[in-house]
Amino acid sequence: MAANPRAAAVAALVRQEQDGFSNLVLDAELKRQQLEGRDKAFASAIFYTVLEHRGTLDYILCQFLPKGLAKLDAPVREILRAALAQARYMQVPVSAAVNEAVKLTRAFKKSSASGLVNAVLRKACSYDLSTASFKNEVERLMVLGSAGRDVAEFLHKNYPDEALDILTYKADGGMTSLRANPLKGSADELCAKLLASGAKEAKRGIVPGSVLARFEGSPAENELFRQGYFHVEGQASQLAALCVDAQPGETVIDLCAAPGGKTILLAEQMHSTGRLYSCDAAENRVGLIRTAVQRMGLANVEALCNDATKVNPALPQADRILADVPCSGLGILAKKPDLRYKKLEPAREAELLATQSAILDTAAQLLKAGGRLVYSTCTIDPAENQQQIAAFLARHPEFTVVEPAAALPAGMTAGEHGALSVPTRTGMDGFFLCAMQKNGEKLQ
Repeated sequence: MAANPRAAAVAALVRQEQDGFSNLVLDAELKRQQLEGRDKAFASAIFYTVLEHRGTLDYILCQFLPKGLAKLDAPVREILRAALAQARYMQVPVSAAVNEAVKLTRAFKKSSASGLVNAVLRKACSYDLSTASFKNEVERLMVLGSAGRDVAEFLHKNYPDEALDILTYKADGGMTSLRANPLKGSADELCAKLLASGAKEAKRGIVPGSVLARFEGSPAENELFRQGYFHVEGQASQLAALCVDAQPGETVIDLCAAPGGKTILLAEQMHSTGRLYSCDAAENRVGLIRTAVQRMGLANVEALCNDATKVNPALPQADRILADVPCSGLGILAKKPDLRYKKLEPAREAELLATQSAILDTAAQLLKAGGRLVYSTCTIDPAENQQQIAAFLARHPEFTVVEPAAALPAGMTAGEHGALSVPTRTGMDGFFLCAMQKNGEKLQ
C-alpha cells in the first residue's frame, strides 16, 4: 500500500483497538509508512480527532447501520469513523472524505464493503445531531461528550452542571503550554523569540512564567526547544511545581518525575544549585528525565530509578518534596482522549488509592522537620484528592496544610484539604494540589 496519510491513520486506529497507548501506536505507524511534514500532521489529526469524538461518531454511524459497528471488520469500522471525523470536525469536503474512504476499502482489501461505506457516509455526513433524543443524561454525555459509560457516570455524579463542558473543553485555550527557562530569558522574551522563529501565536499564560503558543508542527521541532529556551508543560502542572517553592542550595526530591517537566522547573527555581533527586519507577522513563535535563543545561539534577511507594535509604532527608502521583487522569480528558473510555473499576481504583497513599507516607519519612511537601494529581476525583489528603493528615498529625507559595489563578477553589482546578472554571487542565508543612522549625 502506497504511503498515504488517511491509510496510516486508519491502520493506527485498527491497531489502537487491539492494544494500548495511542501515542505509541500512532508513532509506530507513522514511522512504518515514512510520513513526513504535512502528511504526518494530517494523519495525526485524523487519528486524534477520531479518538476524541468517537462516542459522537459511533452514535451517528449507528443511525445508518442496522447491525451496528461491532459487526463490521475493524478496517471498515475505522474507515467510516475516520471519514466522518474529517467531514464533521476537520473541514474536509464531504465528497473528498467519502471518495477517499471508498478508495481505502480497496487498499485494505475490503472492496466488498465499498457500497456500504459510500451509502452510510453520505447519510451520516449530513446528520443533524440536534435532532437526537437520549434515554437519560448519562447517554447524552456519552454521545455529545464522547465518553465511555464509566467516565460519563463519574462526571454526572460529581460535576452534574459542568459535565458536558468538562468533556468538550480545550484547556490552555487549545494552545501548547510552555515554560520559559528563566536562566535564558523571561516569558516575554520567549514570546518574541517564538514569533520570530515561526510560531503562529505566542502569549503569556495565566501562571507566571508560562507561555501559550501555537506551532505549525511539533514544538520539539523548534530550534529554541533544542537550545533549552523552554520546555512543554501544562499550566496547572507548572503551578504544582511552583508551589514547592524550591530554593537555591536546598535538597529537593521529585518523587514521580517522568517525563521531567516539573523537575526542570524545580531545578530552574534552584538556579541549578543544591541537589535535586528526580525519581521514577520505570528505567526507560528515567531516561526521558535525563534527556530533558541535559537539553535544558541543568547541572544539579540526579535522575534515578526508584519505587516511590517504599523509602529508599539511598535518598537523603529533603527540605522539599513534590509528590505528583499516578492518578486516574480525569482532569486531562481533552489531552489524552483514550482516557475518556477507561473503565473505572473499583478494584483498580482501590489499588491506585493505595499507591498514592503509600507515596505520601514515603514522602512524610523523607522530609525534614519544617520541610514542605506538595501533593498533586491531574484528576478531579475527590477520592484521589481531598479525601486522600484528609486520610494522610489523620495518619500524620505532624503535617499541616499551608498556603500555596504561588498565587492561585481565578476560578481555582482552595479548601482545607487543597486546591482544585476544574478546566471550565480556570481555563487550565483539571488538577489538584495541596501544600503541607512538617511541624518543626519553620522554613526561612
